Amino acid sequence: MRELLRVVLDGGYEFDEAADGLAALEVARRRRPDLVILDVMLPGTGGIAVLEAMRADPRLAPVPVVVVTAWPQMEEEAAEAGASRFFMKPFEPDAMKDAVEELLAR
Repeated sequence: MRELLRVVLDGGYEFDEAADGLAALEVARRRRPDLVILDVMLPGTGGIAVLEAMRADPRLAPVPVVVVTAWPQMEEEAAEAGASRFFMKPFEPDAMKDAVEELLAR
């Protein structure tokens, strides 16, 4: 999935990656990214918990977060946790690219 996102986003961005939820949160706190693409199903701490922790952190709360999952029932929970966008796997590459560009332009 991470490799697919690199291809979809055309290499025009700097990427940080994390293999699990805790690592993702640590990277976000250390780097304060412009945008996060977050899978719901992460080893250890899940993506929704990471999103909630980001929204509770004043430095990370304004960071746009795109949530990606294979579970359609997670859309409402992701929205309630503060997701900026929600994509079902498999997602349309152009729609993902457009969403990222729109969120970064804000």
